[in-house]
Amino acid sequence: MSTLRTGRSVSRRAAVTGLAGGSVALAASRLGVSAQDATADLANHPIVGTWLVGRAPNALSTTHWSPDGNMTNNGPNVAIGSDGALTYGDTPTGTWEPVSERGIHFTFTAATYDAAGTLTGYFTVDGHPVVSDDGMSFWDDAVEATVTIRDPSGAVVLVIDEVDPIGGIRMAPGKPGYDEILAMLAAREDGTPEAGTPAS
Repeated sequence: MSTLRTGRSVSRRAAVTGLAGGSVALAASRLGVSAQDATADLANHPIVGTWLVGRAPNALSTTHWSPDGNMTNNGPNVAIGSDGALTYGDTPTGTWEPVSERGIHFTFTAATYDAAGTLTGYFTVDGHPVVSDDGMSFWDDAVEATVTIRDPSGAVVLVIDEVDPIGGIRMAPGKPGYDEILAMLAAREDGTPEAGTPAS
């Protein structure tokens, strides 16, 4: 199987090195404050909460973004593989970080298995949803989205960068969001985004 590479570069955070002597204590103190600030930024981001998410009327699931930067997705545990056979998967879990006041970058992953329970590989999904101004919906236009497929050894066999856009509706007690997500997806399909949803 050949590997499809997208050629997209991944930005990395620079590491601070070379601290010594008395400056170590000062640096540690500053890192502690920075970590607290980062946690506060996460907790105050409008993505925090539980969302009904969909890319089509028959592809709905729930996703929870925690204020500590973790996420859980209840995507289907049973699906049809590329060879037409049933495939099974773990519950996808991952992490997220803010990239703007209303936007985030998330990554989640899970293992997949065949009907006999044999490990068949792993998949990883990266997305960049943007929450609407009112905080009640989000949209990911999938311009930067990727799905990475790995074999059982963890080696990348395929990177897919043509992924369907997804939308989300914030869930609340008594309001699971089905009517709203279906209206959002229908409006997007018609090319007329529903009022209150982000343009990208």
